[in-house]
Amino acid sequence: MTDKFSIDDINQIIKATGVNTRQVAPEGVSTGDLCTKAASDLIEALDWEPKSIDGLILITQTPNQLLPATACRIQNRLGLRTSSFAFDVNLGCSAYPYGLWLAGSLMASGANRILLLTGDTINKIVDPCDRSTAFLFGDAGTATALEKNGKASWEFILGTDGAGANYLQASSDECLKMDGPKVFEFTLQRIPVLLSELDQKIGQPHDYYLLHQANKFIIEHLRRKCKIPRESFPSNIDKFGNTSSASIPLLLTSELGYIDNKKGIRLALIGFGVGLSWGAASISLEDSSKLLTTFF
Repeated sequence: MTDKFSIDDINQIIKATGVNTRQVAPEGVSTGDLCTKAASDLIEALDWEPKSIDGLILITQTPNQLLPATACRIQNRLGLRTSSFAFDVNLGCSAYPYGLWLAGSLMASGANRILLLTGDTINKIVDPCDRSTAFLFGDAGTATALEKNGKASWEFILGTDGAGANYLQASSDECLKMDGPKVFEFTLQRIPVLLSELDQKIGQPHDYYLLHQANKFIIEHLRRKCKIPRESFPSNIDKFGNTSSASIPLLLTSELGYIDNKKGIRLALIGFGVGLSWGAASISLEDSSKLLTTFF
């Protein structure tokens, strides 16, 4: 993008956002492609029979097309049985906590195995001349496998303030538009309270706080404001940029996948942004073998 921005401009943007590298999906590669690959790899790693999966949820702001739901195409590509459910949900930055809550609700009503897919090819709707977004966003697709075992210890806090819907928006014929100061103001007002409420729900601090990777300035400001130790506050904004709906599971996989003993670890998963919406999930990792997430 050096034909649109000077080297000095680019360096200033990198310093402000903390994004050193990011992935951009090639022409012809869709959100569905990325999430299908992530899901296929995860199914193989778990040695799950595709027909044993009760359904899949895809959360994205950039579906392959207006209709049908991209989840339907992924269901077919993965070989899930025709009695499985498959549907799209339109959410961005708060996607992952909402997805876990939704999957948990479906398990409570009888489902046993669910794939939660989150991903966006957000660069397809970014204006390459817009200084506030051109270097910020990365494309990614993720998959999380959820299996009912009767031992889940989850807590959720969800919320929406549609009065701020115009602060982050994109119509069918326009590029993404962001009012950065307004989004920042919302984040500083809402998220510290959200973290405090989630800690209060379990009666103690969490072992790790995984926040939506909005930009380096915002998440570091939140860490200091909430007085969270750096070792409990992983970040990968420098490697992948803001991957929207995929940011939290991507963070789980890239930054916590190395932990040998995960048994009993309590995670706070915090999403916030477009909508305006926010979601917090407190989950305990009872399985010490692996985090059941992949990305592509």
